[in-house]
Amino acid sequence: MLVSPEFLGSVKEISSEEFRRITESNSESAQSVLVIDKKVDELLKRNEPGINWLELEKSKVMSEKRRKLEAYGTFLDTLLSPPAGPSLPHTATTHPPPSLATPEVSGTPRVKVVFSYSANPVKREMGDFVSYYLARYKAAQGILMQHSGLSSLVQISRLRSWSASNSGSEQVSVIGMVVDRQQTKQGHLAVSVEDPTGTIDVIINKTRKELFETASNLVFDEVVAISGTLRSGTLFAANIVLPDVPAREPKYSPTEGYAVFMSDLHFGSAQFLEADFRKFLKWINGGLGNPSQREIAGKVKYVLIAGDVVDGVGVYQDQYDELSVKDVRDQYKMCAEFLSEIPQNIKIILSPGNHDAVRAAEPQDAFSGDFAAPLLKLPNVVCVSNPAVVNIDASEGFPGFDVLLYHGYSFDYYVANVDSIRQQGGYERADLIMRFLLQRRHLAPAHTSTLILPDRSSDPLFINIVPDIFATGHIHRTSVSDYKGITLINSSCWQGKTKFQERLGHSPQPSRLPVFNLKTRAAKIINFGK
Repeated sequence: MLVSPEFLGSVKEISSEEFRRITESNSESAQSVLVIDKKVDELLKRNEPGINWLELEKSKVMSEKRRKLEAYGTFLDTLLSPPAGPSLPHTATTHPPPSLATPEVSGTPRVKVVFSYSANPVKREMGDFVSYYLARYKAAQGILMQHSGLSSLVQISRLRSWSASNSGSEQVSVIGMVVDRQQTKQGHLAVSVEDPTGTIDVIINKTRKELFETASNLVFDEVVAISGTLRSGTLFAANIVLPDVPAREPKYSPTEGYAVFMSDLHFGSAQFLEADFRKFLKWINGGLGNPSQREIAGKVKYVLIAGDVVDGVGVYQDQYDELSVKDVRDQYKMCAEFLSEIPQNIKIILSPGNHDAVRAAEPQDAFSGDFAAPLLKLPNVVCVSNPAVVNIDASEGFPGFDVLLYHGYSFDYYVANVDSIRQQGGYERADLIMRFLLQRRHLAPAHTSTLILPDRSSDPLFINIVPDIFATGHIHRTSVSDYKGITLINSSCWQGKTKFQERLGHSPQPSRLPVFNLKTRAAKIINFGK
């Protein structure tokens, strides 16, 4: 931590306990530095809970570099504004996001937007894609360089020059982005990887079964580390390291409460299962279910919806004939009318999907403007981007759960192109897809797996924040699983099988609601389609 000269005169006014709290919160983020100046001094004196100090410092640096002039000012204006009332703002579009902590009232649902993407519309050029992928490479490189198993880590250009002047072999490691993968006539795998300095060919021997399987699942554009023997300009692999998420101890809330997860509501579709959804509304209002189920309903604090809240118009061929509501504005009005029946003491967190009336390319901005106006008027709705990270249920002494919300549009690509997923169930194994993406630390590592909006300074689809809960949708099936202490929840749909899904061979599991106990982390799935 660095302090400015203007801060030194008032440092005695801050208690050592408060200074230690800020220090400890900063130590959780690798490579983080907080510069304390007069403005930060004001924030420290306020003792605001949940301020993201690292993001604040990042926004200041970006402002000083003349890249994001408005970010730092917006961040400070929000944090230094008078304390908010008891309800959260309807939308969360600031990037970097401000602290949105609610008053510390026992039992009150608390939602803080940790990350929600928003960007001013600008013309994108080829150079933006170069900057975007370079930002991804550097993000993954920072993680991989901490791996203890990588020795003699060098840039690819140095390997090429070394091979030109030496006839022997050398044990080396490189970090590169996958640009090609082919099978040789002998059945080995030949993979090409590149870093900012050059490209090198890597051979994975078919006799190394575990290594060969890992290499077989590599997709274009993901970033990996490879160790092996360099000989005659070719790297013969002995190990492949993925960025992967670290194993972590699961968090448990000190108080009992529930979060329910939904996606793919598809309001406006002729196949929308209105009767099932009304059962859900009756249950969450305490009017349906056995005594145990009604007790759970009374303790629900959060409803998280991961995209496709409406069916949209013109999303796929001949969709218009399968709509009961053919104007997208009316679809959102219908959605708002149904969601308004959820008790207002329950926070509803909404992110968009590929059927929604937002930009198709990811990351998708949060709902706003004319189309979603009815949703924005609901007092208990928080709108975030796709993807987004929200923190729920924080309290004194408990940091809350970080929830990564992603609709899952990239899932189709990995079902079709990753052997280990396709051969073990494909669309019926959402847990395998989600685990695959966590291992790559990216929600859409292959360029063609989704439509990309290239950000000039970062890759918003990179998983920088390791979540406690990873919540998705899109494939209209339900699953709950665990990976390294992270709960993986793929939410069901509220739409019957469409003709489009029949042509693709999909088998939806509609009207099933994952219910997550915040105190025990136990999850139940309630079927409202019986």
